[in-house]
Amino acid sequence: MNFPGNMDLSVTAEGDAGIVDVRLYYHTVGSRIWTYAYPDFVPANRITATLNLTGEVSTYLPPGTEVEYYYEITDAQGNVLQTELALVEYEDTRFDWDEVKVGPLTLRYYDQSEAVVRSVAKKLESDLARLQDVLQIEQADEIKGVIYSKRSHTLDAFPRQSRTTTEQQTFQGFAFPERSIFLGLGMERGLIVHESAHLLLGQAMGNNALPTPAWLDEGFASYMDPSVKIFSGESLNSRTNPLRVMNTVTGTPHSIGTFYQKSLSVVAFMMDRFGETQFQRLITELGQGSTMDIALTRVYGFDIDGLDARWAGEIATKRTAEPSSPGRLTPDPERPSPILLFNSWLLGGLIL
Repeated sequence: MNFPGNMDLSVTAEGDAGIVDVRLYYHTVGSRIWTYAYPDFVPANRITATLNLTGEVSTYLPPGTEVEYYYEITDAQGNVLQTELALVEYEDTRFDWDEVKVGPLTLRYYDQSEAVVRSVAKKLESDLARLQDVLQIEQADEIKGVIYSKRSHTLDAFPRQSRTTTEQQTFQGFAFPERSIFLGLGMERGLIVHESAHLLLGQAMGNNALPTPAWLDEGFASYMDPSVKIFSGESLNSRTNPLRVMNTVTGTPHSIGTFYQKSLSVVAFMMDRFGETQFQRLITELGQGSTMDIALTRVYGFDIDGLDARWAGEIATKRTAEPSSPGRLTPDPERPSPILLFNSWLLGGLIL
């Protein structure tokens, strides 16, 4: 393994007859789709076949992704050997990682104060328990978080973004529910809660659900961060798009910020006006494969346009933000500032 971009796999085999074909079958853990590739080798009675797997995978692989694989080896007489299933992790080998376990979350980190890690982990215990309670998850599947200490370290690890969003440092975290992994910048409670919420919401939805609209996904993840500020529908309505077209996150950094503010505000409105039980019923309906309009109508009695209209007339509400940690008032371009963290928690979790 040589991060980034090199996950070399090799197999050595020997037989009485010449080996004429080697196929590598693989899939990322969490995906049900298997793919095969042809490693390089020279046909002979004894061969070593090699393949850089990251060169075969057409999509981005986040650090921490686990890949299952096996080989089928065929000789000149038509005999086929299938090897045992093996597992390899695409790990960022540039750093010496430590880890801490909090509920279903294994958090990997480096270059962090152990006192800070313990403090954050202690707070996360109740946060993750609350998440599972809201989503009615009795026993959550394991999830993984990979925390980077400096923004420059994320350039080879985070998904490729537009030049503008990269330069303006729009995104602080990325969640990958199908792989049960998130990446983030900074050992920050709000960031970790936000990204964990994406992964656990994916578990609550299950395999039968249609793709989750971005406004619900991002709004719920932001809502579960206990330090966020929530804006009213009246203050945001004239500056935002209708919910019906907010299925994906696109646009400039400014418009993306407005997208997340509305998403958070709408989910907060649903929770505060109609209660947590109704929201849980909505998640259940969506998990059974219902469209958003059908699920909303069954649970609340109105469709997505009705939700939009009701939200737009709401009175402003606000949560009190937690104070920033001492000694973090001077911005450092390599480390997230308190202001950047607020925007990033709001903007985190986008899957590009």
